[in-house]
Amino acid sequence: MPKATFYNLNKEKREKIDNAIKKEFSRTSFSNASISRIIEDAQIPRGSFYQYFEDKEDAIKYTIENFIETEKKEMKKILEKNNGDIFQAMIDLYIHVVQQNEKQEDLNLCRNILQRLKEDNISIITESRKENLKNKMDDKNIVNKQKLNLRDEKDFEYIIKILTIVVRNETIQVISKLKDKDQGKKDIEREIELLKEGLAKK
Repeated sequence: MPKATFYNLNKEKREKIDNAIKKEFSRTSFSNASISRIIEDAQIPRGSFYQYFEDKEDAIKYTIENFIETEKKEMKKILEKNNGDIFQAMIDLYIHVVQQNEKQEDLNLCRNILQRLKEDNISIITESRKENLKNKMDDKNIVNKQKLNLRDEKDFEYIIKILTIVVRNETIQVISKLKDKDQGKKDIEREIELLKEGLAKK
């Protein structure tokens, strides 16, 4: 994550660097992204970049963490709007992410982030952060657990994990233009319906 020197910058300069990072990570994949282009767009010396970040990977983690924090806040609002219905909330989260990333530059950045999370199985995010997300939804009783078939607390974590994978994979397909957003919505609704009904015959 960024060093203290980055957060000590004034807001305008911090935003300029942030925008340069997002622009480069929107232009190409994380692996092909160039620090040279970041510092050129941000109009800072190369040495300054390393005063703010350890390396390119550090800037990648910073970008992904910002995305996740924004997603967490939006998820809380969506859950409250749906009276804790986690299934409908996940469908609405898909709609939100797709709508918020309709510009090509935003689509590219979102795709890169989601692909990285998929490849790393969210290992780039610490276990404590995943626990914080669970606690944020659990401790404040945001999720209506009466609608969930839970044997124990671990089952709640499994449900969140499974639904997150469903939403992420459908979103990646849509922003990668493998299907349109309406078809993505239909598919995610059916997938969640199957999960709610159960997959085995009774």
